[in-house]
Formats: sequence, structure tokens, C-alpha cells
Amino acid sequence: MRERSDGWLGRTWRIAEPHDAPPIEGLDAPSFIGRLLRQRGVDTVPAAQEFLNPEWYQPAEPSVLGDWREAIDRIALAAQRDEPVAIYGDYDVDGITGTAILTEALREVGVDARPFIPHREREGYGLQDEAVGQLAADGARVLITADCGITALTEIAAARDQHGLDVVVLDHHEPAESLPDATAIVTPKRAPKGHPLSDLSTGGLAYRFGQALVEGLTAQSDRSRWLDLAAMSTVADVVPLHGENRWIVHQGLRALGSTERPGLRALLRGRRGNGPIDTETIGFQLAPKINAAGRLDDASLALEMLMERQPATARELAGRLEQLNERRRRLTADAMSGAEQQIRQQLDPSGQAPLVLFLGGEEIHHGIVGIVAGRLADQWSRPAFVWSLVDGEARASGRSAAGFDLVRILDASRDLLVRGGGHAMAAGFSAEPSKLGALMARFNEAAQSQLDAGEAGAWAALEGRTEVDAQVPLPAVTRRTVSWIERLAPFGEGNPAPTFLSNGVGVRQAKTVGADGAHLRLDLDGWSAIGWRLGGAATEIGAEVDIVWRLRRGLKGQPELEIIDLAV
Repeated sequence: MRERSDGWLGRTWRIAEPHDAPPIEGLDAPSFIGRLLRQRGVDTVPAAQEFLNPEWYQPAEPSVLGDWREAIDRIALAAQRDEPVAIYGDYDVDGITGTAILTEALREVGVDARPFIPHREREGYGLQDEAVGQLAADGARVLITADCGITALTEIAAARDQHGLDVVVLDHHEPAESLPDATAIVTPKRAPKGHPLSDLSTGGLAYRFGQALVEGLTAQSDRSRWLDLAAMSTVADVVPLHGENRWIVHQGLRALGSTERPGLRALLRGRRGNGPIDTETIGFQLAPKINAAGRLDDASLALEMLMERQPATARELAGRLEQLNERRRRLTADAMSGAEQQIRQQLDPSGQAPLVLFLGGEEIHHGIVGIVAGRLADQWSRPAFVWSLVDGEARASGRSAAGFDLVRILDASRDLLVRGGGHAMAAGFSAEPSKLGALMARFNEAAQSQLDAGEAGAWAALEGRTEVDAQVPLPAVTRRTVSWIERLAPFGEGNPAPTFLSNGVGVRQAKTVGADGAHLRLDLDGWSAIGWRLGGAATEIGAEVDIVWRLRRGLKGQPELEIIDLAV
């Protein structure tokens, strides 16, 4: 590794050398692909071949997920007995898609499936006894949780003892020290670390469960069914794109391109450009619109949109999501302005922000705290928690950065929380407002402990470093090179798009774009390039420039460069 520190953004470029990750001997691929694979933990020919050909993947045995057989058998018994089954989901993309998959699968095998998505304000996150009791009073005999329940020991005991429900938990969040006394618990957290199923989202769990249920009770097998929803869940919930997740997203992106769901087709028609559907399509276009329902209104709108087969009705529901998303944009912009003011007040004399950003207020709409936390985590390269007041209680959402484990940060403060949970990358909590100051101090102490232990490579991001996978002359980037780089996709958590450095690149044109000139558009030696939030560099660029870049598809589906940083 070598470093360079003259980037326009003030970040140090940490550039991998060829000897840092030698090619994979015997791999029928360009040597630079072998080096990129090694940097991603793929270091054998069989593993590399499977990575480069995701369609070769064969489903792993699901018994590692816990009480798999018991869960299947209980739903099969419900079908035999004509027992209504309630599915209790969550109001984000993962919970909504998981609920949709389970509802459709259960109905396909003849079960009276009754989906329920809690309202963010009325019920709040997770199982709530009053809502569970109402589902039982309405006739449900079995309760399936989708994206919640793994820490709901008290609520599941009440569901069983007070409401007479058998409970099947499908959840990918981190469990507490004890598991609930449910009829069956299905979770990737029971799989061995590194197993192909160990990082499934709830939508991925629901996909495997629905497939097994339909195949077991009807002898029909169709692996393409529900892949569109499972891929959305996997990308939106930011789980690592390894093992089965990689296959789900690779195949699911294709399924999205030909989805028969009229609501999704309506949302996709509103996307910019005509390039192939990729993980950015999900992360920046579909997921925000689906999440907008639960953030500002009722997440059941998004569930109905996904499951509705009448085109006119589905399009109407999709239009309502578009409107909610526009309102969400405006609220987020206002909240970000206030959040940045709070952070400036927390800077130390040297201008450094706290290790964990912790802020909020009653003026922030509770539905957007997760979005604000995510943006702050990205911008400041450190974990962020943002809270708002709901019924006199501080409710917060957190997003991780730089490899910090949010669940462990929460675990260090359990005595100060009303409730809290999630997973390493995204978590949330509720607390009394009077405890917020103590929580802020405790969170920073817990994060410092992770940092002192040298965990997760957090120092690189906190010290302002940009990791560069390889240095390459831009003229050497050919159509064949592009083709090989794209075989490393889908990109996302655990498999970032490779980043390259090219020196002495000729600049034909440089101009600012965007409503406020915030972005930079470049014409570079035959390549079109875009630099987000780099508009300020336009006036400094001369005839040549050194660029850190990654490959992307532009509005017309043609490859272009996304500039991460530059040196003029």
C-alpha cells in the first residue's frame, strides 16, 4: 500500500499495489480481476468462478436457520386445519417485502393469511401486545413475525399464554441473551459465521420459507417467484452481498426488469434513464418510495401496492407513494440543515466531531430519523443516531459507518433504554428524554472501545482515507475491461464497486451541473464522467487531472466514470 494526500476533498488516497493482492493462479480471467477478487476475500479458483458466475449458485441447506422443519410443519398444519395465520411485519422495505412474500406463499397453499403492518406512530416498532391481541380476537390461531420478534420475549409469551397463539419467528436481527419461547424461530443468526445463509435479510428468509412451503405442499417449484421482492429487501436492508444474498440480488435484478407487479412497473417507469436495473435503482429509487409510506403515512399502502394485481389500482397506490416521497424529500432537507447546526455545536476545539453523532429534537419528523442518520453517517464516516420525541418518549434510529457494530453500542447502554435492537449496520432505541445526555456519553465510550480494539478497520474512514483498489491508465480501460468489472456486480454492502486511480487524464470540458451547481460534469479522453458534490473544483481544473473513480452506467445505459475525488 502507498498513500497520496493531495486530493481535492482533503482525503488521503490509500492505493493498493499489485503485490498486496496477487492474482489467483489458474483463474481464467485478467490478472487485475484476480487481484480485485482477493481484496474481497475470494482467493481460490472455485470460489472465484462461483463469484463471477452467480447463476451457478445452488441453494444451501436451510436447516442451519434454526427451527426450519418445525416452522414449515406448523404452517402445513394450519393449512390442514383451516386456521387463519396472521403475519406481523415491519414498516420498512425488508418487513414489507417479507410480509408480502409470506402472505402470497401462504395463500398459495390455501392458508387464510392475514398480513398486518404496524403503524409507526400508533403501534411503533416490533410486536405490540394490543395489536397481537386484536389479531387473535379476529380469529388468528398462528402468528408469524416478519422482521421482528427475535427480542420480544415478553410479547411472545403473552401471545402464547394470553391470546392462545402459536408463534413462528422469522427475523434477521440480533437476538438478546435469551430467545423467546416461540413454537419455532427461524433466523440466519443461528447459521455458522460465513455460511451462505448467515446474512440473509428477512425478505431473503421469507423467500426461502415461501419456496419451501409451496414446494412441500403443492410439489411446484419455481425459484424465480418472489425474487423481485427478495432482491429489494436484500439491497434496502444493507446486508452483505455474499453467499445466497449475492445470488438473490443477481437474479432478482433480472426479475425486477420483467416483474409482473403493476405497482413496481409504475415506480420503475418513473426512474431516470433507460440503463439496466441495478442495486442503485433499488437503493435510490424504489426503496425510498416504498419506505415513504411507513415514514409519513401507513406502510400498508406499500404492501397493498406490491400485492395489487389490478393495474389501475396499483398505479394509483404507486402515485400516492411518489407523493409521499416528495414530501419526505422536503422534510429531510429541513432536518439535515438543523442536524448540521447541532453537529457544529458539538465539534471540539480542533474541529473534530464526536466519535458517535447523536442529535435530534421534537422538530424532526419521526419518520425520517433513519434517513437523516444514514446521511450523516455517510458524510461524517462515523455512526449516527437521530432522535425525535413521540408521546413524550425519545425514539431514535441509528446507522453505522466505518465498521462499528451498533448492537454492541446499544448493549453497553441497556440500563438507560426503554427498548432497543437491530443489527450491526442499523439499529434503534427508545429512551426517556432525561437519559439522552448519559446515552450520548455511553455510546461514545462504547464506540471508542471498538476503535481501541482495532476492530472493523474503522480508522481508515475516520482518518479521511479513500481506499483505491488499483492504479490504471485510463486509455487501458477498454470495452473488455468494462465487461470484466461488471461481472463483479451486483455491488453493495460487502462488495463495493472497485475504485481506481488514473493519472494525467486529459480534460476536454469541465462544467457544473445541478440546480445549485453542486456537481461536476467532465469530458475526459473520450469518457463522460460525473463527480457528485465536486462542483467547487470546476474552476481549478486545467488540461489534465488525476482522478479516483469507479464505473457506473449513465442515463442512457452507457458506461461512464463516477469521480470520487480528484487532484488538479
